[in-house]
Amino acid sequence: MRKLLAILWLSTIYISLQAQMIHGYVMEETTGKKQPIENAIVGVIHTTKAATTDESGMFMLMDANAGTDTLVAMALGYKTDTVLPKGGPVVTILLNSAELKQVEINAKQATRLESTPMNVEIINSADLVKDACCNLSESFENTASVDVNFTDAVSGAKEIRMLGLDGIYTQIMTENIPAIRALGNTFGLSYIPSAWINSIQVSKGAGSVVNGYESITGQINVEYKKPQSADKLFVNLYLNQDLRTELNIVSAKKINSKWSTLTGLHGQYNWPKMDLNRDGYIDNPLVKNTDLFNRFTYMSGKVFSFWSGISGSFEDRLGGSINFNPTFDRTTQSNWGLRLTTERVNAFAKTAFNLPHENFIGLQYEYTFHHQEGYVGRRNYEGLENFGYLNFIYQKTIDEKHEDLFKAGASFLADVVNEQFDTFSRKRTELVPGIFTEGTFNFGKDKKATLITGLRLDYHNLYGPLFSPRMNLKWNIVRDLSLRVSGGRGYRVPTIFAENFGLLANNRAITVAPDLKYEVAWNYGASLTYKFFLGYREGTISVDYYRTDFIHQVVVDIENTRQLQFYNLNGKSFANALQAEFNYEVVKGFDVKLAYKYEPVKIDYIEGRNTMPLRPKNRGLVSLQYTTKNKHWRFNTSLNWFGQTRIPDTSPNDVVNQRPTTSPDWLQLNAQITFKLKKWEIYAGGENLTNFTQKNAIIAGEQPFSNQFDASLIWGPLRGAMAFIGARFTLK
Repeated sequence: MRKLLAILWLSTIYISLQAQMIHGYVMEETTGKKQPIENAIVGVIHTTKAATTDESGMFMLMDANAGTDTLVAMALGYKTDTVLPKGGPVVTILLNSAELKQVEINAKQATRLESTPMNVEIINSADLVKDACCNLSESFENTASVDVNFTDAVSGAKEIRMLGLDGIYTQIMTENIPAIRALGNTFGLSYIPSAWINSIQVSKGAGSVVNGYESITGQINVEYKKPQSADKLFVNLYLNQDLRTELNIVSAKKINSKWSTLTGLHGQYNWPKMDLNRDGYIDNPLVKNTDLFNRFTYMSGKVFSFWSGISGSFEDRLGGSINFNPTFDRTTQSNWGLRLTTERVNAFAKTAFNLPHENFIGLQYEYTFHHQEGYVGRRNYEGLENFGYLNFIYQKTIDEKHEDLFKAGASFLADVVNEQFDTFSRKRTELVPGIFTEGTFNFGKDKKATLITGLRLDYHNLYGPLFSPRMNLKWNIVRDLSLRVSGGRGYRVPTIFAENFGLLANNRAITVAPDLKYEVAWNYGASLTYKFFLGYREGTISVDYYRTDFIHQVVVDIENTRQLQFYNLNGKSFANALQAEFNYEVVKGFDVKLAYKYEPVKIDYIEGRNTMPLRPKNRGLVSLQYTTKNKHWRFNTSLNWFGQTRIPDTSPNDVVNQRPTTSPDWLQLNAQITFKLKKWEIYAGGENLTNFTQKNAIIAGEQPFSNQFDASLIWGPLRGAMAFIGARFTLK
């Protein structure tokens, strides 16, 4: 009986690996020959699953199913096409030029995924090399949808913001599995090197219920490079003016016709203490960081496939006074310092299988261990988290053209978090089973309207039932004009110290309400997109508006310069986000992006309603790229304009330690030149070339143990103009 059960169990695993991957090529047929189209986007219709093609035109969709999923392929200058790969998981898609055949068109990436009702922007590998971005937190310089800011003047931590709110309200996933959350919100974005990334999908508004209940303002999904399509060897070496040194090595290998593996190594070393602004504090923290990554895939043609991945991050971060010595100064009142060491391990796997009559079942698994400890000034900090996640998905097509879908499933989340800061100890164990259902429906004679609607019910052991309805609608008003409308509710449980680590760099008295609740918010909005052709080159104009209304929120209050308070919202809290964007290839090889957004955020504090501090209402972006005809030279530049920012009142301080209540407008200019020849790319450039910095960013830095010391009121750049150089080597 045991042998029989073992055989049945192994058979189930074998079946569960049935093909959930489609790979192939996007080509253009000219004069009888097929030419690859680079940076085309291939996605599963009406979903956010997408991949971009490499120089050979190859793409790989790990979460797609041959015979049941309809693919859509698009590239700038070509007509969008859909295809159902009935012949198996390997497919070749031929795209036709959108204009006259005799006109030569240079294909580039489409910035928005048009096949889904969700408002999705794609950042692909070509975008990631426009700036010398070395990790995920530095990968959004050329998009207006996401802002990146320093949290304080001493730790080097960066946080993202979307739709006017902190990144904690955006669900960050890797390969559609929840990834950066809870303790990971401190420095988690820096633990995903850009060299490991194939593409990033930025989705605004209500996300899919399939991925959980934690999305409020949107979702950011990171797709890692795939072993089957990645280059055999990729090496990137980076060095900046402050002697920040980084090395990336990514190696992919096909072990045999079925097994493939990819290994990534990232190292960062900041070793010199530099104080160029002469405020007595290190400009950039001293960082020793190592990130490791390995993944395996198993493919056997039409039979089955399996993929998994594991990563580990180890970091030691030291900041503070230029004279701080961690061995001696921890027990004295001489110098102020900050230190944090982190150990993080993340493992994930996916299996799936197809059943008769176009039924599909998939499983996602994940485990994360995260431990960080250290101190901020005189206060000790330690955080420990064990996170587990299991997601079961059933999918069925419900029409002959495989465009209408029905999904249902169940998930289980377990999270044990222990945070200790100074005299505060916060522990929680979350056990959350959940069920969901989602449908995709097409309406109208020409299927001009597509609706994705979903319901999700989770039961939280600490907070009871969580009900998450969500809806996304796309209407093709005319051929090149489309309207998207979305709405939905999301939930999250705050981890107050890790998520506000930058606000701990001071000597404020901390008050934590004894009954902090979970957070609940509604998000709803609309996006209008117009696609046009001018001079045989494609362009887009889009206008978005989103609003987030909180029902419950943990208010982080720094309005009193002597206090840092955490308490439950008593009143209203809302964020509005209006964005307009224009993309166009002005002449061949010269791409222009113009964007503006207005994001007022208001909240009812104890003292009354006010605008959320340290974030600008207005922001503008001009992003330019020019590539020569022979593709040997590439020139990139981006100019960001940031409007005025409200600064909390500091009038109780001594006159010398007081700051204005409003920041000035400021500009930030980045530029890069890249020379490419065969297997090599040499790049050089500069960041913050306008040389604007926030003056006197650290308050009372010469009295670091007084109640006026504060390094957390950061609204602008801390480092002036900085040059960098680097080299990339690629072996295909």
